[in-house]
Amino acid sequence: LAPPGALGADIVVGEGQGLGVPMSFGGPNLGVFATKQELVRRMPGRLVGATVDVDGRRGFVLTLQTREQHIRREKATSNICTNVALCALMGTIYLAIMGKRGLRRVGELSLAKAHYAAAELSKVPGVRLRFTAPFFKEFTLQLPKSPERVVKRLMKDRILAGLPLKALDRQYKDCLLVAVTEKRTREEIDAYCRALAAAVA
Repeated sequence: LAPPGALGADIVVGEGQGLGVPMSFGGPNLGVFATKQELVRRMPGRLVGATVDVDGRRGFVLTLQTREQHIRREKATSNICTNVALCALMGTIYLAIMGKRGLRRVGELSLAKAHYAAAELSKVPGVRLRFTAPFFKEFTLQLPKSPERVVKRLMKDRILAGLPLKALDRQYKDCLLVAVTEKRTREEIDAYCRALAAAVA
């Protein structure tokens, strides 16, 4: 993939929770943020860089934190707490361990499993994909019964069915957002499909 800067982006952001950070009931979490070199000193937060210590070992250090409240209080643009720094550390460790090939494999597995789940769930009578646009690992189902009731029903089977979208937008009152990652097995996906089919029957 071409880096975002090569496509003309000045600033790019993304979700970092999937980079080895546990769900933790909704937080703490982290995001991914990048910018062109000329904007680096205007970034909020801390920049971590790779270096080599006196013994020649690779390490990571805080290389720039000029916008932090403990450095320049009157010009600070951020207030990074320990929890967020720990999440960033977890994400860094995950990326270092996975490497390019591992990260690519995780993406390929997530994509394949999500598309398998979407195809199987679409076979359930009354259930259909709400959108036809390409997707990675999350997709929206339109259900013939209340998504809230379906979620409650599947919870009895210890299955987290997804997120009913009615709370976010009433026009999606019959929709359920489903996410499938590399961690789910084919057997788990099939069990989910059977449970959802029973719940909407």
